[in-house]
Amino acid sequence: MKRLKIYYIRYILPPYRGITIPPFGIFIKKEHKGNQKILNHDLVHWKQYQRMGLFTFYFKYFKQFLIYGYNKMPMEIEARYEEDEYTKKHYSEVYHKSKHLLRKLFH
Repeated sequence: MKRLKIYYIRYILPPYRGITIPPFGIFIKKEHKGNQKILNHDLVHWKQYQRMGLFTFYFKYFKQFLIYGYNKMPMEIEARYEEDEYTKKHYSEVYHKSKHLLRKLFH
């Protein structure tokens, strides 16, 4: 497995604040540097990748996304371990403030 690298960048596809892209690393918007919750969330995704391997990680992630949707997919809920129960299930509404945009794009 490739060693983890964390990058703080100016732009990430809205509405996301951070994203894990195995095997390249974790990318977090510069404005959220120091936000441990975001880093911890993406570290869980990195551990999922290490546990599953590259192809299984992407296959499972996209399969779950299609079946459950972003808010209810098991891999995302696992990464939200620090959140309260409401936020775990309504992540987009709480953090992305774009519930309707995501619904239009993916449902």
